[in-house]
Amino acid sequence: MIIYVNDKEINFEGNIKELLKFFNYKPEGIAVLVNGEILKREYWETYKLKEKDYIEIVTLVGGG
Repeated sequence: MIIYVNDKEINFEGNIKELLKFFNYKPEGIAVLVNGEILKREYWETYKLKEKDYIEIVTLVGGG
């Protein structure tokens, strides 16, 4: 199925945790938005991606 991840169209089926692993993201220090809304970490394994979902993976950066 087609989904969008950070403005790129990909063919992927699974959940958010599997998607992060696919892109080699470590779960620490990131936030995930699905269709513009933050998805809590507790739902990363249970949220099944749907056709044309728009996922944003945001890396948190500290500094000052």
